[in-house]
This record gives sequence, structure tokens and C-alpha cells, in this order.
Amino acid sequence: MIRKICTLALCAVMVLPVLAMAENTVEILPTTPPMPRPVVEANPYAADDLTAYYEDYGDEYAMPALTVSERERLPEIQRRWESGERPESIILNRTEQVHVSLIQLPPEQYEGEPCFLLLPNRDLTDKELLQVVDSYGQLGLTLDPNTLSWHNCMRGGGIEVGIRSFRGDENERRSELTGLYTRVGLRPEMPFTDLVADDGVGRVTLDEEDFNGLNEFRFRPARRLTDEELLQLIALDQGDMPATPEELTGYETQLRQELHQVLGMPLSARRGTYEAVEPFDRGNAYGDSRMAYSSSFTEVGGTGRRWSGSIDISTGRLIEGRVDLDDRYYTDGLMVSDIRMDPWDEKWASIAVEAVTDLCGFEESGITEIRNWSETNLNELQGAEVRVVMADGGVYRVEISYTLEKVMTLRYNDAVSMTAEDDFYTHFMKEVPVNE
Repeated sequence: MIRKICTLALCAVMVLPVLAMAENTVEILPTTPPMPRPVVEANPYAADDLTAYYEDYGDEYAMPALTVSERERLPEIQRRWESGERPESIILNRTEQVHVSLIQLPPEQYEGEPCFLLLPNRDLTDKELLQVVDSYGQLGLTLDPNTLSWHNCMRGGGIEVGIRSFRGDENERRSELTGLYTRVGLRPEMPFTDLVADDGVGRVTLDEEDFNGLNEFRFRPARRLTDEELLQLIALDQGDMPATPEELTGYETQLRQELHQVLGMPLSARRGTYEAVEPFDRGNAYGDSRMAYSSSFTEVGGTGRRWSGSIDISTGRLIEGRVDLDDRYYTDGLMVSDIRMDPWDEKWASIAVEAVTDLCGFEESGITEIRNWSETNLNELQGAEVRVVMADGGVYRVEISYTLEKVMTLRYNDAVSMTAEDDFYTHFMKEVPVNE
């Protein structure tokens, strides 16, 4: 009996490890590839990311939000609206001379946003806050200050370019269409409409005092603008052209020749999108009422120099011009320097004369006077300005960097515009004396 029990126990001891091993056996299954993740492409025409832009602001009147005072008053204003109180005037979709406005958006074209709130650089009055609450209510929405952001709100002129800038191929197409608008007479089939809800593109004119001098705000949808829409925007900016396409072509030819002769511009330089025919009077500041043609150009396949200028259309002669010989003071942050040198040092005059004679092909004998004029500031980069006076009374204003000891910008003014400018600044200094 004892032997039988021992035999059974021994069998149990031998069987249990086998069973245990069977329970812990890992069965190797065929491997399967991981589930592919859906590829979500970024929308190249989405709204500009202005988060960092707003983070730099400490002024609550520049943030896309309600102020502390407005937040405190909002619950009572909402209670009054829910009780049936309504504002005397409506601001929903107000597009002209706006102090406060709520603009309805097509959500499918604005990344799901149904509306956009425009707020001034001051606290809203109770009447204005009621108007805002009422406008949201008309859209079936409730104003929640916690949901306001740069996607759906602008305050005090904080977003100067509108919801987004031109993207992708829009700039290139806009440049081509501008040329067709001014030189061929191409016009949009339909006029531009301010209301965004019409087609996704719109504009609001602003009260400049309430928006830090900003006079308008534009809406561009989160999709590629069509040629027709770009042409509508061009027509909005250009208006009725004061010259025929043939006249503009002639003016451009004259300006090219003048900039070539006076500032060494290659005749092959590419014209930019900007050109205008208007009185050259600086808002009557100088008393110079000549009609002028103005445009800008960039060098093709060279150093990237940029020219701009204006000619008197009655004579074809250059009134003023400019060439940026070295733009590092704009493009290179390391160029900012506190270095100070003597602006009256004779070496600046030597550098200036060399630049004028080399770039413009003039002989030194054509120069009647060289003046070390003043210290100048090129985007925080200190330097000296030298004026080189020519026999015909024209003046080259040469701006030289202290850091590089090189000419950065060369400006030209004819005798009339130079005299008028000096007279204006003399008058200005008398009217606004500098505190010593």
C-alpha cells in the first residue's frame, strides 16, 4: 500500500513539470506589418501662425482677446441679452469704418472658424459689448472669451496682413496678373465684394484711431486663390489707372534709361509689381507738384541689387532714385552694431566719390562739391552720410557703414527735389525744436 502511494506521488511529480511547460509554451505566430498611419498633409494656404507674434506683446489691447474689464462685465451683459435686451445698432458683418465688428466666415474655407471678431485698442463700452454678444447670438453662437485666438480675432491692429499672407504660387501669379492689368488692360469679370460670406474673400475698412493707424483688414481663405480673385484684389489696389498701357510702357523705358545712366542699373533689370503715376508732392510737404512715374527693379542673375526711382513724365528726367548696394543691414542680424566713428573723417568722402564714379561712370571733374553731411542709421547699423553734388545740381546721398567701411545705399535727388527736401526739414526743425 505504501509502495503504491509512493509510485503515484512520483508520477505526479514527473507529470506536473511537463504540464507546466506546456502552459508556458510561446506559440510563434506569423508576423504582420504595422497598421499604416494616415498621412495628413499640411494646408499650404492655412492661416499664418501668429502665436509667437502675440506672445511678444504685453499690451492687452494688442492681444486677440477680451480685456480684464470686458471679461468682468460680460456675464451681466449676456444676462441682459438673454432677458431680451438688444443693441440700438447691429455690428454683424459691418465692413466700413469699423470700430467693432463680427464678420461671418464660411467655415469650410477658414479651417472651421464661423466668424472673426475685430476689436479696438481700448476697452469696449457696455453698448459695444452688448453689440458683440448680440452678433454672436444672431449666428446661434455664444461669446466665450476663452475661445478667442488669432484664428478668429484681431485687436488694435495686431495682425497687419490679415488672416494670412499670400502663399504658394499666389505671389508669382499676382505679379504676372498685375502686369496684365496695367499693361494689357485685363480686368476681373466680377467686381470685388467686401463681405467675406459672399465668396470667402473680403475686406473691412477700419477706424484708424481705434486700430493704431491700420486702415483696413483683409480676409483670405485657407485655400488657393483663383486668378479671378487675385485680379479682383489687384483692381482694388490699383484702381483706375491714370495712364494707358502704351504710356506706362514709355514711362518705364525712360525710367530704366535714367536709372541706368544715373545709378548704373542694368537695362535688363526686372520690374517689380509696384508702379504709379501720381503728383510728386509728398503730400504737399515739399511743394513739388510734378507728375511722376515711379517703379522698382531687381537685378537678374547678379548681385541681387535693387533699384527704385521716379521720373518727371513731362521731361523724362530722374527726380529721385535709389540703389541698395549691400542689404546685409536688413538681412543679417549680426550686422547690428554699436560701433561709433567720426562721421567727419575724410575717408568717408573718398569712399563716397569712388562709389559714385565707379557705379555711375562719372568723372570726378563732374563733381562740384563733396560734403560730409551727418551720421546715419541703417536699420540700427551706424554709419556716415556723404553728399556728392554734381554740376547739374543733382545730389548723390551716399550712406556708408562704419562696421564694413562700405557703401550700403546710394540715393539720388535732382536739384529741385533736393532743395525742396532741405527746405522742408529746415521748416520742420523750426516747428519741432529738439530738446537738448
